[in-house]
This record gives sequence, C-alpha cells and structure tokens, in this order.
Amino acid sequence: MEAFSFQEWDTEAFLELQKVKTQIVFIHRNRYVTLEDAILANVNSEETARASRFFHSKDREVYLLGKYVLRKILAAQTGLAPQKIIFSKTHTHKPFFEGQEFNLSHSSDHIYLAFSPFEVGIDAEKNNLDFDLQPVVDACFSEEESAMLSTAEEYRPHFYTIWTRKEALLKATGEGLCDDMKQVSAIPSQVRRNGQLYFLATRRHQDYIVSYATPHVDPEVIGWEFA
Repeated sequence: MEAFSFQEWDTEAFLELQKVKTQIVFIHRNRYVTLEDAILANVNSEETARASRFFHSKDREVYLLGKYVLRKILAAQTGLAPQKIIFSKTHTHKPFFEGQEFNLSHSSDHIYLAFSPFEVGIDAEKNNLDFDLQPVVDACFSEEESAMLSTAEEYRPHFYTIWTRKEALLKATGEGLCDDMKQVSAIPSQVRRNGQLYFLATRRHQDYIVSYATPHVDPEVIGWEFA
C-alpha cells in the first residue's frame, strides 16, 4: 500500500490548487497545546459547548482542533473571519459551506481533512490491535470482502482498508452509515453509487489507514501537514 507523503503547509500553494486538485490536510493532536488560545478564539460557542460534553480531554482537543483547522482553511478560501463561518447541513446531516467541498475524519491523535473540487469523503482508522473485528466483518462485509480477509497475510490492515473505503464512499455521497453496509462496494477503485462514479483510494500514514472517495478523476492527491 502506498504511503501518504505530507508536505509543509503553504496556504498560498494550497489555495492555488483548490480548484483543480483533491488535497488532504493532516494535523496531530499534539499541536493543540500551542494553538489552544487561537482555537478558542476562532471556533464558535456551539462548538465549544459541544466539546465540553466530551468525557475525555483527548476527544475535546481532537474535536476542537479539527474544527479550527477547517475554519482557518475556509477562511483563507473565502476571506471571512474563521469564527464568522456558518455551516449548513444537507438533509442527511453532512456539513457544507457555500459550495466548498470538504470532509473530516479523525482517529486517536490524527486528524485528516479532505478538500476537493467535487464532493469528497475521507475516513481514517488507526490499526488497532485490541479491537475485535469479527462482529463488524459479519455484519458489514460482503462474501467477497470476507474472503479477501481470510486469505490476507495482513488481516487487520486489509480490514481497515475495506472499512475506511466504505465509510469514505458513504461520506462522499452524503449518506452516512447505511442499513446494509454489505451492499456498499469497497474493493474496486471505481464504484458507481446513486448514479455517480466515484474513485476510491487508500494510503498508509504511520500506523493509520486513510481512504478517500471523490468523483474527481485526477489520481494525484496533494498532502499537507497543517502548521
């Protein structure tokens, strides 16, 4: 599996590419401490209130950091102040802002944001060695997908590859998790869903599996580490 390569953040370069490239932005939770004042000044009261309801401080920090990065990038795109950005939601509760195509995923300490000229979905999972995968396989994987797992040398990475591709596709379509996950095709690199052709890809980043889905036919994805 190809590894993700994230380059140093460059706002100007990111904005130049936003209309022609799908771009993935990564930030680690350890940046929260140095950015805390800026985060609290740039998210809104609804987001800080929701963050306060998380039991673990780690979850609060990941949530607020993701919202902060999203707001900063959208602010750079639109010229608005980050805290002035107001998100709307589709009928399936997918957030959007003035036609800007984006999606966010986080797992453990890692946060990934996808931006694209077209609708986009991203999902990331840490390769968790302690999690019992079999109930998810039984409930959500097709016979073909289950058979692929049974013959795979790296069972867990293959599981997380299939699972993140399913989630990324459903996030791109705006459906969210559906009732019959077995019918969500995740093995091909091109999948037609709801009359639209989507391109699926998966990359490894450290001990995380990251998948994204978009109708964007350009296979080249630019990776940035936000700073």
